[in-house]
Amino acid sequence: MELARHCELCDHQKVNLQVGTTCGLTDRKPEFYRTCSKITLREKFDNKLKIVNIDYEKVKRKKVLTFIYFGTFVLIGLALLVGGYLLGKYAYTNNVISTVPVIIMGVGIAPLAMAFGTLNKYQQSMEATRRKKARIDEVLKEYKIEYDIAIQFGKEYHGTQEVYADLKMRGIGRSSVL
Repeated sequence: MELARHCELCDHQKVNLQVGTTCGLTDRKPEFYRTCSKITLREKFDNKLKIVNIDYEKVKRKKVLTFIYFGTFVLIGLALLVGGYLLGKYAYTNNVISTVPVIIMGVGIAPLAMAFGTLNKYQQSMEATRRKKARIDEVLKEYKIEYDIAIQFGKEYHGTQEVYADLKMRGIGRSSVL
């Protein structure tokens, strides 16, 4: 595990573009095995943990809407493809050659692309937030810290969502760290 992951949660972390992450107590790069005895997990840690969990919950909340969107646009796309095909078949049996069915079938590809694009975006967002959460949880496991977080989403005003997070920590590492 990267030692800098511990520092990203610690209040002593100093970041320099030339050197990278250093400890504010020693002014050196992190040098410890498994856990840092001087780590301080307070406000920065609480905020980062809340933000990661809120982002994860936001993505999870979009799951149903994403699948409804996906299903709707797949149906629209397939309807246009089948409709274009049937129109072309009907026109051909009546000895009429037309490009309209081909155009309709071409237009039917756009909703399919939109459907799969939305599904792909959701899956990428879910994987990214899951990975961020797992990175923090992995560090907390080293310090034997467990947490429960209750997240409530409030009203949304002009694209800004009100979110309330209640974080409860427990563990041997938490009491000895503070």
